[in-house]
Amino acid sequence: MDAERKAREAADAKVLPWQLKARSGDILVSMPYEDLAVFHELLDNEKIVKKNLWKYGDSYEEEGIYTLDIYNEPHMRNYRFCRNYSEVVPDGELGDIHLSIAIGKVSKEVFNELKEKGFRIGYE
Repeated sequence: MDAERKAREAADAKVLPWQLKARSGDILVSMPYEDLAVFHELLDNEKIVKKNLWKYGDSYEEEGIYTLDIYNEPHMRNYRFCRNYSEVVPDGELGDIHLSIAIGKVSKEVFNELKEKGFRIGYE
């Protein structure tokens, strides 16, 4: 756990001011591998929890409270809840991003164009 804490603190120290400004609705880009771009659509966890509580009722309450609470923990201050898209997962999957790995931001228009192409980049 000590190694994990040290790694998180090192990543936290690398967060740039533009990354800290990222908000729900923004789409950040990371490159975890040289040939794989991942697009992180930042989500509003409160809206999602409210929607799921409405949809699933009491059976979702515990998970919803956990989702809201975890992102309020001090060690999560540089993480953002998101849906992650890539050529490997074109329909996206829920998760989060540590802001320090974002290399840029794309507009919704560019994101939608890439989505139509299955997030394949550099293939013509």
